[in-house]
Amino acid sequence: MPLKLKQINKETIHTTRYRPGDVRLRYSDKKAELVCKEGDPTKISRKEVIINLQSKDSIDKFTEVLKMLNFKSDPPWIKHKQEFEYNLNGYDYNVCLQNIENFAYLLEVEFLSEKDETDLHIENLKTIIRRLGCEPINPEDFTKKINEYIKENK
Repeated sequence: MPLKLKQINKETIHTTRYRPGDVRLRYSDKKAELVCKEGDPTKISRKEVIINLQSKDSIDKFTEVLKMLNFKSDPPWIKHKQEFEYNLNGYDYNVCLQNIENFAYLLEVEFLSEKDETDLHIENLKTIIRRLGCEPINPEDFTKKINEYIKENK
């Protein structure tokens, strides 16, 4: 992909997810953030709220707050991520190659928007995935794989 597409980012991200819901604390050498995601991770479109934090120290403080509020953490993971820009039909999409240690290699294609424009972009997303020689994973299989990872790494 680096030969075909313009790379726009490369980083290693450390993430811990907390439940109930889907609240994540993640950091890399470039950023620290609290992320809240709405809905199932296998859905085409999800609402996501990101709060930028100042440092890894802020992550540690939020970890304590979540524990005090009785949030339960899933096993943490490390993701090596490369992002590329893909233009199709006048829109810029984010193609993300992810190596999640001890879990899977993933290809994710996104269009980030302040409003839900899923219907406008769904065919473009499918086209990009096909052109890259991939196909979407079955949502039930992906959920099963996530649950197996959590069980094996508790």
